[in-house]
Amino acid sequence: MAGQKQSTANQPASQKSGGIMKHIISFALMIALTAAAFYLVITDVVAENMILPLILVFAAIQVFLQLFTFMHLDQKGSSFYTFFIMTGILIAVVSAVGIILM
Repeated sequence: MAGQKQSTANQPASQKSGGIMKHIISFALMIALTAAAFYLVITDVVAENMILPLILVFAAIQVFLQLFTFMHLDQKGSSFYTFFIMTGILIAVVSAVGIILM
């Protein structure tokens, strides 16, 4: 029955890549990471010299969540864009480390 088969060409990108639930879970994780970073700064739960590295780890996780969830870099055919974004991140990290070590 060819009439029952639905085409995915007319579906929004959010449904093609796993649905809206993926976006909601990712958004909730980002809110939780932001709240955790805020909690670390406000309270004295972690040693003062460990706050910045933990916040940077939380930020890196959020960057990857945003890139692969909301920028759809995990979809087929996005390897070209993924390559250039990762190259840009590599150049930024090398530059930042070079500036810090100067």
